[in-house]
Amino acid sequence: MKNPWKAAALAIVLASCGNGGSVQVLHVNSLRGQIQPTEKDGIYSAGFSLLSAALRELRSRAGNAPVYTVAVYNAFHGTPEAHFTEGRAIVDLMNDAGFDALVVGPREFYFGLPALERLAAAARFPFLAANIRRADGAGLPWLKPYLWDPKRRVGLVGLAPRTVLSQNLAENVAGLEVTDEAAAAAAAVEELRELGARTIGLFAGGLAWGSPAGSADAMAMEALLALDGIDQYWFGSASADLPDGLTVVERDGGARVVTAQSGARFTNGRMVARTVIAASPEGASFEAFTVDSSAYLPDSSLADRIYGIEAAVAGVMDTRVAEAATALDLEFERECSMGNLLADVFRERAGTQVFLLNSGKIRAAFAAGPITRKQVYDTLPFGGNIVTTELTGEQLLRILNRGCTFVGNPKAGRGFLQVSGVSFSWDPARPPMDQVIASTVRVGGVPLARDRRYSLGTEAYIFGGGDGYADFGQMGLARTGYDETSILAVLESALAGMGTVDARVEGRVTVLASGGN
Repeated sequence: MKNPWKAAALAIVLASCGNGGSVQVLHVNSLRGQIQPTEKDGIYSAGFSLLSAALRELRSRAGNAPVYTVAVYNAFHGTPEAHFTEGRAIVDLMNDAGFDALVVGPREFYFGLPALERLAAAARFPFLAANIRRADGAGLPWLKPYLWDPKRRVGLVGLAPRTVLSQNLAENVAGLEVTDEAAAAAAAVEELRELGARTIGLFAGGLAWGSPAGSADAMAMEALLALDGIDQYWFGSASADLPDGLTVVERDGGARVVTAQSGARFTNGRMVARTVIAASPEGASFEAFTVDSSAYLPDSSLADRIYGIEAAVAGVMDTRVAEAATALDLEFERECSMGNLLADVFRERAGTQVFLLNSGKIRAAFAAGPITRKQVYDTLPFGGNIVTTELTGEQLLRILNRGCTFVGNPKAGRGFLQVSGVSFSWDPARPPMDQVIASTVRVGGVPLARDRRYSLGTEAYIFGGGDGYADFGQMGLARTGYDETSILAVLESALAGMGTVDARVEGRVTVLASGGN
């Protein structure tokens, strides 16, 4: 006969662990509105039909263990279907695929707060961000601090990245503030404890595990790890070269279970991660699954939904805007015809002497023939806005030099500048930030005067420091104008007015052999 005292003790231990000792979380990063799969060598990957099939199969393997499906950051923006439906197509598919929560990231706000609130109302799952509130301290009723399952007593807290404010237009995040991560998480954990939570997880993918000691990310993560009551942490990764997976770290409060993931490998629904939260660190686990046609058959239940979405937006996307007389080219480290076209269009809109556009903003070039609305979107899928400023010739020279530092340095980004109203030569053999030959710089065909003031137009992203362009802020340049119309709409309107597009490379930026003066 079994020892009754031993059996009673075991029952107490199991009860204290909750949920039979384990909870499974399926999570995907940065869906970016990827509805359709992509194909390579006959294998299809990602897309909602395959993703839904993978999620259904992984849930079926869980047996009686609770399973929660979470999307982390940037789900709604990134494809024409998402753009032309303001994210609604993606929410509908996430509903169909059985998502339980979305931790919001910067791109969730790209359509503006009213649109995001409408999407939250249409979703059958909560939008999570414990650290986003109104500036007056009030919460947003459609934005929750955590997912709470009262039946199983499981809570999953979501923290939005601090970059929600810096990576959005001011009007899209007006009146919001991002609060301290540890304080927001502590408040959410306390609420969950009061509700009787037995298992608590925390998503903070905006913080990069492996960041240097003393960095803002490292200090924020240490503050979170110092909290009691969190069974599992999900962080981002400081480098795509670091392996994804689970690690156990010791802190004063005991062992902490951390999963670190590189968003680069999990974007667009290409992979699903499964984390098991167990009663002890030894029972926790992490596994990643590739979502492609070699492993899964498409989920046929989504076919009508996907067909309906494509049919609904096809008419809009296929509308002819203009005609390209010849094919335009796109280059990220030298002057190109597509860059010249866009820089000219935006300089005319800005009414400035000079316009500078980072090459990475441009994602496609026009082929010869009809230009459709979809092709316009594909050119500038992340949108943006024009800002203007005034600066001296010396300051303009500094920014032109900054643009040359990106050539041959892909890890720094695609910040090489496409230009309008200015021309120059540069020598890559000269020291960084002294590669532009000052005597060759012309503004409106006239030699640059270092002490003269010029009007400059650029895109809000780099003016705010994006792509490494801290120079605008460091030089104290003030914004003299801001165009609320998206550069997508500006480009479409300009193309329609042109009728026929014929842009060419004109020698605006010339690369010299070593020895320039």
